[in-house]
Amino acid sequence: MQKYWLLIGLLIAGVFYLPSCQKEDSTDADVLTSEDVAALEDFSAEIDQVADLAIEERGSGACPAVTLAQPWGTWPNTITIDYGTTGCAGPNGEHVLKGKIIVVQTAEMFTAGAQRTKTFDNFYVDDVRVEGTKTWKNNGKDASGNWSYTRTATDMKLTYPDGASTTWNHTHTATLVQGGATPTHRDNAWNITGNSSGTNRNGKAFSANITEPLVKRGNCRWIVQGTVQFTRDGKTSTLDFGNGSCDRFARLTLPNGDVVNVRLRR
Repeated sequence: MQKYWLLIGLLIAGVFYLPSCQKEDSTDADVLTSEDVAALEDFSAEIDQVADLAIEERGSGACPAVTLAQPWGTWPNTITIDYGTTGCAGPNGEHVLKGKIIVVQTAEMFTAGAQRTKTFDNFYVDDVRVEGTKTWKNNGKDASGNWSYTRTATDMKLTYPDGASTTWNHTHTATLVQGGATPTHRDNAWNITGNSSGTNRNGKAFSANITEPLVKRGNCRWIVQGTVQFTRDGKTSTLDFGNGSCDRFARLTLPNGDVVNVRLRR
């Protein structure tokens, strides 16, 4: 009889313990997915910025080496941005870039209808390999007189040193709300809207929608503002990038309403 009641007790304890484990696993999975969603938005913005700056400066420094298939101003043109096999620091000085970005451009990008397509040849940001295709198309100026671009990401993939990877596709509208009147890209500020879908590092599918425009400034390493809602396994979480301050923190609201802080990649 004593063994009988001991068995019943263990079974009851197991019933109450299981939901607790499920909650913890679900929270970990949501945090992991939020980190991956933040990383893909961050990598997209950083790659666009480094390509802009490299083309603007056209190899004025030792690294990267920038070569053009035809003289500047001749369109269409192919521009190769080569960071070499050992790499060099990116424009923000925090990441080492290696490999090549291959850019095919149809016209000067401040031209309605101009298109720029980026592919990657053994390209790394630090030790993360980047693959896929990113395309910009100039939509002309919006009702406020700001340049608007459609940015698409196709078959993008980030592969980490441990072999884990994330994949995504997106369609974004990026509006240049600051810096359009100056030749440098370092004073630019972009508002970004749109949606994406992909898989996280555990191979789980997600979809994401920008619910408040993401703000990316040329003088800050991170996205500084905006919110993204993402759905994984039918559950929706919200990632808030902040109020405009230049820092590496975001707030994640979980499906159950709990809020946790997320540290963005450096």
